[in-house]
Amino acid sequence: MVAKDPTTWKAYSFWPVWVIMTWGAAIVIHLGIVLAVGLFGGRARRRRKELARSARRAAHELHVQAHQEKLQRRQARHRAAEVAPQPRPAGPERKWVTVMFTDIANSTGLTEDLGDDEWSRVLSAHRELVRTLFAGYGGEVVGTQGDGCLGRFPTPAEAVLCAVEVQKEIAQTREDTRFPMQVRIGIHAGEAVQEDGDLIGRVVNVAARVTAETNPGEILVTEPVADYLGGQLRFEDRGLRELRGLTQPRHLLAVRWDGDGAASADVTPPPPASTSGSAGGSPPGAPPAAPAAAAPPGSPPPPPAPPS
Repeated sequence: MVAKDPTTWKAYSFWPVWVIMTWGAAIVIHLGIVLAVGLFGGRARRRRKELARSARRAAHELHVQAHQEKLQRRQARHRAAEVAPQPRPAGPERKWVTVMFTDIANSTGLTEDLGDDEWSRVLSAHRELVRTLFAGYGGEVVGTQGDGCLGRFPTPAEAVLCAVEVQKEIAQTREDTRFPMQVRIGIHAGEAVQEDGDLIGRVVNVAARVTAETNPGEILVTEPVADYLGGQLRFEDRGLRELRGLTQPRHLLAVRWDGDGAASADVTPPPPASTSGSAGGSPPGAPPAAPAAAAPPGSPPPPPAPPS
């Protein structure tokens, strides 16, 4: 009957219909609110994620561009002073060298943020910058492993000067682009075998282990490197460290390259070693030690040499 005549409920006092209609209206309004929040809230979240990805991508582009601009300027400065490469020896050659390892900190996290393709571009620009800086201080890259570079230098002074320059360039680029890249650097000096452009020997292993002990943005050197530089740079003593795979602990020191401790401009690479033979107990082929620091003002003069 109600289906045939919707007003029949009045005659029978069918009052619950008002309750049903009220509840139905409330449910419809509630569902509308839920759907609106879900729709617009999801769009807002997606928009925030897209903005975050765009910001990371823009920082990456600025980082690569800054690297490329620095490379172009440095290559232009060094092109005029470039010399022809010396012929390599036919067989293995034992030589006293300074070895430097560079390693990008948190490279796994950076790869996850940027993706493989963009990270490959960043890594390529970084390696080119390192090669250019190494060449500017008489060094060269002799190998790469992952995101790290292995380089050799004639003397510890040139290696440390280059390491300071690398850290300053990376820090400046990080400040300009807000791209969170930091580099660890370890330096050791000793004898190595050179063959076909490669370095073989314990000096390479020690330098790699020293780099593994280094904090992001830090330069760690072994005691022979610090002794060679004398008082020309300030160091922070990091004590004896047990290095993985080595039988004896090594005394490590951190180079003060930023702030008031930076004194890289005072370090002067020594002249080439004399061909008449090494003096004292220096290793064969080792460059001469850095000159001793001058005596402070007011010090008494040294005693005269005894008559021969």
